[in-house]
Amino acid sequence: MKLPALFLYGFLVFALGWALQFGAIAFAGNPESSAATPWLVCAMFVPAFVTLGFVWLHPPARGLLLWKPTWRMIPLAIIAFVVPTIIAFATVAAVELLQWGYSSWFVFRQSGVSISGGPWLLGRGVQAWPLFISNVLLTGGPYALFNALFAMGEELGWRGFLQGQLIARLGTTRGIALLGLVWALWHLPALLAGYDYPEHPWLGAFVFMPIQLVAASFFLGWLTIRSGTVWPAAIAHGAVNSIEEGVTSHLHLAVPHIHEDITRVVVTVFVGVIFWALLVRREKRAPT
Repeated sequence: MKLPALFLYGFLVFALGWALQFGAIAFAGNPESSAATPWLVCAMFVPAFVTLGFVWLHPPARGLLLWKPTWRMIPLAIIAFVVPTIIAFATVAAVELLQWGYSSWFVFRQSGVSISGGPWLLGRGVQAWPLFISNVLLTGGPYALFNALFAMGEELGWRGFLQGQLIARLGTTRGIALLGLVWALWHLPALLAGYDYPEHPWLGAFVFMPIQLVAASFFLGWLTIRSGTVWPAAIAHGAVNSIEEGVTSHLHLAVPHIHEDITRVVVTVFVGVIFWALLVRREKRAPT
């Protein structure tokens, strides 16, 4: 896709996405309220609709859209929801080890875990570690798949289409990093209105979210490049919106919320660096 068309694509994604976010703020006030949800769900599908419009009007671009399922995506789909689950529990563990707070859902012991909250398929109560891990995986998988249907609205545009365009022009590292920044800025109206970071919206919008989404983009980018399709990235995005958000949102903090936000960013960056290294190694080993 030529550069003017790429800028037009970006303009449409931002204009329509921001318009719906501003609509949520204008009509609902609090972007985290239930009244804002329909607006924000519609906004999630803007990248997909713009992408589909582009490939419909420009047939040569259809071959650039990574939407077809592949056999390679099956094992990667498991990794896609396991990694956000690890990030969630690593964040909880760090908060508890640092004595910043505790989880209202879990009490961790050497022998196992006591579960007192959450919709777990294998039930609650005291569970040995093998049962607890099975419970988390069996519950997390369906939640990730269901939320992937909504996450696909974004991922079809970000990873399924735009990522390839940016990598072709800038290389893997710079292309994926720029995509992460674009992804973060696309959320700007809702973030500045208090979404995700109500105690410090400016810091969240211009520091925490960009860092977190750039790091996450290396993980999602690795999934997409390895599988050749956007579906694992959508599953991972769905896992973040369900498992990761659900587990970390039930932390009771004895310190300002910024401590949890920083912890989650640090854990995500650690994961992002791992997958950035895997992408760089893959790029070096690729035939020239």
